[in-house]
Amino acid sequence: MQNISHGTSMASEYLSYVKQDEELYRIVEQALPGLETLNVQQVESFIFYLKSLHGYNPASENHVAYYDRFSKQLEELRNSESQEALQTKATRLMLLAMVAGGVGGIVLAVGAVIMLGGAAGWGTTLIIAALGFFVLAEVRFGKPALETAKEQDRRYFLESLRSARACNELDWAGLFSHNGVTQPGPQSDADIEQTGIRIAELTHQLRTALYNDEYMQYSHPTER
Repeated sequence: MQNISHGTSMASEYLSYVKQDEELYRIVEQALPGLETLNVQQVESFIFYLKSLHGYNPASENHVAYYDRFSKQLEELRNSESQEALQTKATRLMLLAMVAGGVGGIVLAVGAVIMLGGAAGWGTTLIIAALGFFVLAEVRFGKPALETAKEQDRRYFLESLRSARACNELDWAGLFSHNGVTQPGPQSDADIEQTGIRIAELTHQLRTALYNDEYMQYSHPTER
């Protein structure tokens, strides 16, 4: 009951934004009772129509020409200065990790030889030093290198999503990859149909998430 009450409250809150715009409210006032009886699909269709008046993207078709154009945008993002800086940082840290690990391996080998030769004290010292190099390689260089690589990949992915202007471009940017339905390898007609259904479900979920913006926190009306 609490959730239903909150939803009703927000519906009224959203309506208040419509009423604040006197010109808008005058246009839709008579139609509001009918609009409130629309089912979910009818609401979506109507919203698509309204959005298309000012934000229609003609490149929203799954056409190879549009795919090639968007791929070039993604390539520019992938080769941007910020991406290359993160890649360089990750590479440098990984190389340092390899050097530290290599030095640790050499020291360990020398320590083992010395210990076998009878100098247990020096051998133990070198083995402990080798362990220190291994820890240094992992903690100081290896782990930060992996974290930097993950951050680079994450930033590229998010920038790719922000560059999209339609659902097809979101799909090409990888938003619907690893959706829990699509499997690697050849796809049957039934597999393709299930993938389409799953992507439609995810698209609807994301669209609903964008609509649910309590008190217009992320969607302030554009100032005229």
